[in-house]
Amino acid sequence: MATYKKGFKKQNTETVLLKVIIGIIVAVFGLVAIAFIYDAATQWKDYSYYTTITEYDGILEYTNGGDEALQDYVVYFYADDCSNCATIKNTALKDGNKLNKNEELFFIADTGNMNDETENFPAFLDSVDLSSTEFGTPALLIVVDGEFYGIYVGASEVTGAFDLLLNDEIPGFDR
Repeated sequence: MATYKKGFKKQNTETVLLKVIIGIIVAVFGLVAIAFIYDAATQWKDYSYYTTITEYDGILEYTNGGDEALQDYVVYFYADDCSNCATIKNTALKDGNKLNKNEELFFIADTGNMNDETENFPAFLDSVDLSSTEFGTPALLIVVDGEFYGIYVGASEVTGAFDLLLNDEIPGFDR
């Protein structure tokens, strides 16, 4: 094989083409690996990643399958056909994921799939001091020390409530 004046070996076109093809294959595998890792790291962006509450009954004394009611937790109400819910979905789920860092404190409730809406929804509204016209989605229910703390209805109210939670501005809420 011939060499240039500076000592580099001359390469034929087949060798160069082979190196280019190998480089492209390695780059494609690298991109696929990055996409796979990104997808695995961002599972929190989907509602199915979180524990779903399916009934209004007992929502203020939620146990999450345990024997005792949880002391501090948050329930995010959404609906699939809610445009405001779609607008704040990533923000709400990202903030909910931050709340779940040490233990599960963030739960979701799809208002379109609640099993006991006709029987227990009116009692739920009474317990949170709202009328059916005041309750909508998105909404965020906060329970502190086992007691109802507040419910925030509307996109800006929900994002503001998450800010309060994440900045430890709600007294007694341990995350």
